[in-house]
Amino acid sequence: MSRLAFPATALVVGLLVLGIGWATADGAARTAVAAGVGIGVAFQLALFALTESLLRDRRLVAFGIGMIGRFVLVAFTALVLLRLTGLPAAPLLFALVGTLFGTTLVEPVLLAADKRNKPS
Repeated sequence: MSRLAFPATALVVGLLVLGIGWATADGAARTAVAAGVGIGVAFQLALFALTESLLRDRRLVAFGIGMIGRFVLVAFTALVLLRLTGLPAAPLLFALVGTLFGTTLVEPVLLAADKRNKPS
């Protein structure tokens, strides 16, 4: 996979979630949507960079660590960050989970394409 394929895809997914959330929310909910998307995209990019550099040849382990990391992020956001920020919970968590879900769906597709494109 090109080093830019997943980051570009994560940004596109984030923009789609942001657009949908922005169109359906108003006021403080829009701020919460933007925060949720920002947290989700930033986390996915950081996690991808970490697992790509440390676990390049162990994709299943990297995917498992990613799943655990996403779960911990959602729990931390729901239990800690929401109280600290005072933002509305539903828009922030829906945007966060939507971003994580979208990027998680695309990740195996990109990895499979990378495997198909490598010379044997």
